[in-house]
Amino acid sequence: MNLKHGITLAVILIAATFLAYTLWQPDKGEKAGVRSLRTAQDADAPDGDPRQVGEALVIPAFDHRLHLFTGADRLRIPRAKRLDFPVGTESGAFTYNAQPFWSLNPQRGGHHTGDDLNGIGGMNSDLGDTVYAIGNGLVIYSGEPDPSWGKTLLIAHRLSDGRIVQSMYSHLQEILVPLNEQVVRGQQVGRIGNAEGQYLAHLHFEMHEANGPSLGAGYLSHRTNRLDPTATVKSNHASASEEIGPSIAEIVAQIQRDNLAIPIGF
Repeated sequence: MNLKHGITLAVILIAATFLAYTLWQPDKGEKAGVRSLRTAQDADAPDGDPRQVGEALVIPAFDHRLHLFTGADRLRIPRAKRLDFPVGTESGAFTYNAQPFWSLNPQRGGHHTGDDLNGIGGMNSDLGDTVYAIGNGLVIYSGEPDPSWGKTLLIAHRLSDGRIVQSMYSHLQEILVPLNEQVVRGQQVGRIGNAEGQYLAHLHFEMHEANGPSLGAGYLSHRTNRLDPTATVKSNHASASEEIGPSIAEIVAQIQRDNLAIPIGF
């Protein structure tokens, strides 16, 4: 037998061995299919392995800390040349800030991580009022991370300087946009709520700078990735005449142009 025939025979034997193993290995039971692992939030599989506790099998809940933006996620986050306030008018008129960012609240055990924005009528007069996207962005979280938060949205924005920041809208009565939706500045994204009656109606509004969906406590001892929401909006609230009040159609057209500018096959 020459060398060529020997190599051919060896390849055939290896292939036959793998085929036999595949056909004859014991049936370990049908495994549940996973429809999507695109992100940790919409995957069928949990974050981490299930663990046995006594006789119960505990499946870990969604953990935002295990999800980072992919390259595709970053490409889908549109530019936000201008930021406006999420309630009242574009400049925040007809609202007041009942508990400003980083004010100390000893009863809650820390500093407030956002702004509590209320309609000027106070109490529950603003229950159901519209909440707007502060800028062009991508919905990266839509759900209820904790009962104390109630219904919550996170929207990622790419600022003019290239930084990616997130706006957070909590205690909502209703969420009006789905996960992974691209939104435009001024679009209705929710309605002011009270976290199922836990508080007087208001919008808990936060700004973060993070590389994935950032959720956490409403009171902290250290600022971590929290930004001053009012200061961030004001510093990106352009006043040039050509930047003021473009139509929704103009904003959508700009997002489409941005997406078409992304190189294919990168």
